[in-house]
Amino acid sequence: MIRRFPLAIASASALLAVVGCVAAGILAGCDGSQPPISAPGALSQSRAVATHAGRGGSWMLPGAKGQDLIYATGGCEGTCILSYPEGKRVGAISGYQGNGLGGDCSDGDGNVYISNNIEVVEFAHGGTTPIASFPLPQGDANGCAIDPASGNLAVVFGFTGVAIFSKGSSAPNLYSTLIDATYCGSDDAGNLFVDGITTDTRGIAYGLSELVSGDSAFEMLTLDQGVGLPGQIQWDGQYVTYESASSGLFTISRLAVAGSSATIVSQTTLRRVRDRLEQSWIYKGSLIAPYTNHGTHARAIGIWKYPKGGAPTKRITTFGSYDNKTFGFLAATVSVAPH
Repeated sequence: MIRRFPLAIASASALLAVVGCVAAGILAGCDGSQPPISAPGALSQSRAVATHAGRGGSWMLPGAKGQDLIYATGGCEGTCILSYPEGKRVGAISGYQGNGLGGDCSDGDGNVYISNNIEVVEFAHGGTTPIASFPLPQGDANGCAIDPASGNLAVVFGFTGVAIFSKGSSAPNLYSTLIDATYCGSDDAGNLFVDGITTDTRGIAYGLSELVSGDSAFEMLTLDQGVGLPGQIQWDGQYVTYESASSGLFTISRLAVAGSSATIVSQTTLRRVRDRLEQSWIYKGSLIAPYTNHGTHARAIGIWKYPKGGAPTKRITTFGSYDNKTFGFLAATVSVAPH
């Protein structure tokens, strides 16, 4: 039976406590080079960036909708929008910066969903004005995911529950995850996985629960504890993946799920990250994630080869006229350009 109830806020936060380039420069790739004077299109775009950024608020460069885009919550006065894979700043959404442990996710049509405390807000690809809102029965919206099989939206909230919105509906079904939950992700068969913190005979442990497609309640899985502190859950096309948010153990574990157990098949190590790794996104053989090597606020975005890992192939550290000292990135996702 589906569990429908007003979930009480659990103690996950306490448990988890235990356990710019200038405008022209960003358009030139932040490497110091600039478009030649004879390139009027590039100059026009550069001026447009400076104009929009100077005004603040939400904005988008003309033509940006025709390319894949990175949406990174927690910067650019809300959410930074960058071209992918170049990492050039092309827009911003003011005020919607994500919250809690996660921040955003996207679907196969390029729509982006941003957690906004007591709701999840949907934006079309390249859009800066919400096209839909999904209200939650209480706050603390964290990780979200789209079921590729049905298009349903799942959102972790209140630290213990999941709200699932059927495609086109704003009235969710509510479930208990059986753990202090953080992130969620669906595989290609529509099974939903949620990670978080739980307890066992040894004390605090990492947990993973599953809502099998068509079932009415989550079930606990036995999880290999080598996965590390719970981070993003995602389907990489072959395996359910589990991002470790443990300092010194920034890895992506590929899990084989059989019956009630989840075991590590292989791990991708993300190097050149020292202090913090935030919610990542796997896309076209790459992994995109905010990170920091200095303190607790993620103020850069890295791109790594996936599943190879190693050192990042690109680091995005400047964002034009926006001062990244004010940033605290929480999550990144890739919005796919419509074809």
